[in-house]
Amino acid sequence: HSAFSNLVSNAVRYTPADGSIGLAWRVEADGDGVFSVTDTGIGIPAENLPRLTERFYRVDRGRSRAMGGTGLGLAIVKHVLIRHQADLDITSERGRGSTFTVRVPAKRIERVGAPVPSDTDERGSPEVRATTSTAAPRETGA
Repeated sequence: HSAFSNLVSNAVRYTPADGSIGLAWRVEADGDGVFSVTDTGIGIPAENLPRLTERFYRVDRGRSRAMGGTGLGLAIVKHVLIRHQADLDITSERGRGSTFTVRVPAKRIERVGAPVPSDTDERGSPEVRATTSTAAPRETGA
């Protein structure tokens, strides 16, 4: 739970008000669970990607002061995922956004109840998606 919420919180923090954030969960044919957070945020330069999960690592120290945070979030995510034998894959392009994908092995997935109807992704795996805008909600007049 804390790993997933940290990834979502980061997407909200680094995506501008007119951007979007997408969440997806699917169980693949091999039984692995895949959770992803995709945003249209500021993105991360390729040279910084290998160090993102290091404790206290910040891509931009100036931005970190303005945005808050300690530089521990993704390090904690990495350690939580290791305990669950899961992997984290990060893809990003500066100025275009990022995708953080967690792959949880089938042996760590507990299936409860009936399957939820959903679309299928390009591999034919069931997928549930949620997409939201980070723009402030509009007030409606009554």
